Amino acid sequence: MQKRDQAGRGQLRRNAILLGTSAAAAIMLAGAASAQTAAEGEVEEVVVTGFRSSLEKALELKRNSTGAVDSIVAEDIAKFPDNNLAEAIQRVPGVSITRDGGEGRNLSVRGLSEEFTRVRINGIEAQATTGSSRGRGFDFNVFASELFSQIDVRKTPSAEIDEGSLGATVDLRTGKPFDYNGFKIAGSAKMGYSDLSKDYDPRVAVLVSNTFFDDTFGALFSAAYSERGVRQNGVSTGQFNVGPADGGFCDVVARPALCAGANPAATALASAATTRYPRFLRYQQYETQTKRLGLTGALQWRPTDRTEIALDVMYSKFEAERNERQLESIGLSRGASQGGKPETVVRDAAVDANGTLVYALLDNVDIRSENYLDVYDTQFTQWTLSGKHAFTDRLSVTGTVGYVANDFDNALDYIAQMDRINTDGYSFDARNSMNFPAINYGFDVKDPNSWYIGPTVTVPGGTGATGPDIRLRPNWNDNTFKIVQAQGQYELNDSLTFKLGGSLKKYEFVGTGQRLAAGEGNIPAIPAGYSMATLTEQWCGLQKLNLPAGTPNCWASPNRDAIAQAYGVFSNSGRFALSSTTSSARGDNRSVEEEDQGAFIQADFRHELFGLPVRGDVGVRYVKTKQSSTFFSTVPTSVNPAGFELTTVGRSYEDTLPSLNLVIEPREDVQVRFGAAKVMSRPGLNALSAATNVNVAGGSRTVSTGNPMLEPYRAKTFDVAVEWYPSRGAVVSAAFFYKDISTYVQNITVVAPYSTTGLPASLLSGTGVNVNDDFSISNVVNTPGGPLKGVELNYQQPLTFLPWKFENLGVLLNYTYVDSQIDYFLSSTSAATTVSRDLLNLSKNAYNGTIYYEDGPFQARVSAAYRDKYLTAVPAAYNVDVAGRRSTLFVDFSASYKVSDDITVSLEGINLTNEKDISFLDSNVQRTNDYFQVGRQYYLGVRYAF
Repeated sequence: MQKRDQAGRGQLRRNAILLGTSAAAAIMLAGAASAQTAAEGEVEEVVVTGFRSSLEKALELKRNSTGAVDSIVAEDIAKFPDNNLAEAIQRVPGVSITRDGGEGRNLSVRGLSEEFTRVRINGIEAQATTGSSRGRGFDFNVFASELFSQIDVRKTPSAEIDEGSLGATVDLRTGKPFDYNGFKIAGSAKMGYSDLSKDYDPRVAVLVSNTFFDDTFGALFSAAYSERGVRQNGVSTGQFNVGPADGGFCDVVARPALCAGANPAATALASAATTRYPRFLRYQQYETQTKRLGLTGALQWRPTDRTEIALDVMYSKFEAERNERQLESIGLSRGASQGGKPETVVRDAAVDANGTLVYALLDNVDIRSENYLDVYDTQFTQWTLSGKHAFTDRLSVTGTVGYVANDFDNALDYIAQMDRINTDGYSFDARNSMNFPAINYGFDVKDPNSWYIGPTVTVPGGTGATGPDIRLRPNWNDNTFKIVQAQGQYELNDSLTFKLGGSLKKYEFVGTGQRLAAGEGNIPAIPAGYSMATLTEQWCGLQKLNLPAGTPNCWASPNRDAIAQAYGVFSNSGRFALSSTTSSARGDNRSVEEEDQGAFIQADFRHELFGLPVRGDVGVRYVKTKQSSTFFSTVPTSVNPAGFELTTVGRSYEDTLPSLNLVIEPREDVQVRFGAAKVMSRPGLNALSAATNVNVAGGSRTVSTGNPMLEPYRAKTFDVAVEWYPSRGAVVSAAFFYKDISTYVQNITVVAPYSTTGLPASLLSGTGVNVNDDFSISNVVNTPGGPLKGVELNYQQPLTFLPWKFENLGVLLNYTYVDSQIDYFLSSTSAATTVSRDLLNLSKNAYNGTIYYEDGPFQARVSAAYRDKYLTAVPAAYNVDVAGRRSTLFVDFSASYKVSDDITVSLEGINLTNEKDISFLDSNVQRTNDYFQVGRQYYLGVRYAF
């Protein structure tokens, strides 16, 4: 049934693409004919406003640029086409997004993930995170879209644009006072509603701007505030392991008493080497409450026609409180030392044609109920002081000084658990669908006295089963940019302009974290005066999930507040004292310092070639990167009695990056673009600074580490595009791109001399081991990479040639195909072997479509965004070849009506089809790993502008 549903859905999408392509072709022909007819006669000027006006402005920016640039322009405050920046950018050809909790979060541009996309705010590089990410990716949900007036997605580089991107450079621009004529005030208020969480979510925004002293000085202030309640619920398998792992099911020889009554045939089936089983199948629910505050301020001063000075300030605070509830069978993820699978009796089992254990009736299964609270916030601060001065009509200079700080604070990361050990009568049945398995836990999960909180339990005839945990894992990330850049420009004549500039950037990442010094697990017995009844609470959830009969949606859950009070969880003393130097915490404590020195020279030209207008830019950028990585290393006690020490490794490298952008106009309405460049992107912070373990005990020679010596990702890129502008606000274009990625970064285990790690020789002091001795080194290495190629098709047109009211319609359609097969190294302690797979986070097919309607005061549009499945890991955990996420199709809607010149009311709907987020494992079988729904979101709003 599931496969038939997926096949039907795939056919429906293919039919939709075919229908859309056919319709687009017919409309383009009709539109071209209409444009030709209009050109032959007198055309009356039409003043365009609203969404169509924003599209025309964006199209004009695209047409006039020398590089491949797509823009999104907001007419005014609170008039951005989407509530979320990432969701707005996904309308751009070649851009796909990942959503978390129903909101767009990260970008993939032309098949390259967020790690390869640079983001600048008001001209300087920035990084924003809303999680414990140690990468270079940018989380767009830090900011409210109401704060921004323009987004530019630069897909081809120029020498004057800072390095660091393989995919694209995304420029975000906030409002400026000189953008408006004199005094301006605007504001909006919306109330949202989620049909899954049943929460009401307010959004408000305001802008005030004015100019003074004969428009030589301007000031602008804007603010945006929003709250949102998100509910995610669904199923997780905890990944799939192979039958023999962890000792197999029911070790009859070692545990004869516990394994009495086992079904030999079913046990053999479940324990077979070809059988894959879910490690801890569970239904889960996440409840997240977020608050987002954003402030911007801008001052502009133009004392003369030749001089302008501007100060831009931005502040954003994103707060979230996330609560996770789950009921899971943890015994199937436990080995012999924890009393797991070898004690589990298999009474009945069924395996499907793909080798997946889809049904099992089991005894002696460990069950866990968990309550997880995660409270975190991100504070983003940026100021930019810029100036420009024209000495003459041909000579000018610009300069910028900027500071960016992104502070992530996850001071409360708290998990409370309770268990039931060796439960009889547990069963799961996923023969109909792994998305909605029937689960019978074999006992009353709502009864507090059926559960256990305390230290390790010894099971008669078995081993000690690790008791439930109380976990505290606070962590913090700080990212800081300091930037100084200057540029001079000399216009030699009307056809040639020279640019020369340089920049100095200093970037620092500091990650800190703590864990319980005494370790997680083995918590004390319940304190006097408390009981299971007082330490638990009844919880019900899993709304709108298609739960099979008998599967509970209510169960007893740890009461985290009562447990914290009973045990003194937050006292930072005794059993709950926190430490940054325990083995489990040291990996969170690290830093990276990076100093980048860059300089460029560029020539912008405009001329004629064989009678055809030609324009473009050619130049070269030189950059030197100096890095220093600091992290904890686990070392022999002969080196340090503590068994670890702080290690710092530094390195530097240089890149010379030429680039060319060329635009030829064979006709007034046709442009042919060509771009070529060398590009680079620096490795992720997680790879540069990772906790290191050096082991030489008992003759071992092993190193587990990151790699501070990593080379950056490097590539040569080529772009060709043809753009036809048949009429006002219309474009038909095709772009072809190719990237030869010469270096990639991947985790691998190899045998090589210790000296190749870049780690100091002092870590081996007194061990008698030489730095030239071979070690088994598990780290991150540079790999050869591979080619990436693709095509973008784009069609945008107001359908003014249609009859009657249909002339108010317009369409935006784009399609992107990307292909990149690279060789991934498989972990090996001898000769490295490889496997060819898609580049991570690459969707081969993606399309976006918007149909809009504007008639006087009324506007409406429907948008759809499709993204193919993509891989997230090669290889994946538990001997699986790949992990990935399945395809998605999101449909959104908005409509507005202008009640008066100053007031507009609006209605919006997000994720109207309640699209699910589904991850999978295994390239052939594509077993469901996670299945989550978020629901639909609606907004009713009013806007005022004067």
